[in-house]
Amino acid sequence: MTGAVHVSQLLLIATGGTISMVRDGQTGKSVPALTAEELLARTSIDTETVRCLDLPYPDAVISSGTDLLSLAQGIAHAAQDPVRGVVVTHGTDTLEEVAYGIDEMLAGVFPIVFTGAMRPSWAPEFDGIQNLEQALQVAAFVPAESGTLVTMRAEIFEAWSVYKADTQALDAFTARRGAVRGRVAGKQIEYTGPAFPRSRLSRIPPVLPPSVPILTMGIGDDAALLRNLAASDVVNGLIVASMGAGSLPPAASEHLFRLAHTGVPVVCCSSVPSGPTEIPDYYPGAYAGLRDAGILIEDYLSPRKARIRLMISLGLDVSYVPFGKEFA
Repeated sequence: MTGAVHVSQLLLIATGGTISMVRDGQTGKSVPALTAEELLARTSIDTETVRCLDLPYPDAVISSGTDLLSLAQGIAHAAQDPVRGVVVTHGTDTLEEVAYGIDEMLAGVFPIVFTGAMRPSWAPEFDGIQNLEQALQVAAFVPAESGTLVTMRAEIFEAWSVYKADTQALDAFTARRGAVRGRVAGKQIEYTGPAFPRSRLSRIPPVLPPSVPILTMGIGDDAALLRNLAASDVVNGLIVASMGAGSLPPAASEHLFRLAHTGVPVVCCSSVPSGPTEIPDYYPGAYAGLRDAGILIEDYLSPRKARIRLMISLGLDVSYVPFGKEFA
């Protein structure tokens, strides 16, 4: 769908990050200081149509499972008063994980749009205000069933697909397995809607498990960490980032299978930026050992997103279902 947008009844939540940073006059360092109201005041959006809320975190970014649950609870509580949509300003290093976690925990009652900045407010190329204006427009325009989106540099991404592909470029964000879902051009928005139907966990767990590590495989890996994990009970789950399409070093497979047989949920993802983990047409039978051991193969999510999905599943005491397989 394509059309113009009129901003009304929106909630803006500021959580810190580069978009909020100013330069300290004494130290010269960038420090998070701009509030939601201060950010909004720099836009051309009618401030009367937007309600502001600050949810600051100790490290100026969401950096723990407790922080993630706090944000989900904060959005749910603040949105008890009717809103057309919610915009969250956030640090870009963890934006993709937090946005996806919120997408899983909060049902599509209203759209939620995350945005941020690649430059602090004092930099000549400060991109935060333009990104914020566009996020507010998107939140007022897209349907509630869109769930959680990310808007950066005039592009609209689904939370499950977006990832940061560069540490400093202004166009640092791109999409995994598919094109962007839409674009913002002035007052016009082009939005194609979700790529495919899916369900969400749609609940906020009371806690998130503290230990769900990601283990990235490489050629000749001696699996020392897997050997230690297989002999202990200190992990709640494990994400394995394979070498491409589900490839694992033989030595690692032995210890990985033993860990899975102990009942620890193990999810195998690809470490490649895009594409499926399992390609049965080209490699028939190559994944039988993983499946026989009870290892789950995640085709769509990156290792960092799969970790969030596994943490929420464990927190809700439900089985992990690979993304997109909810209706299988």
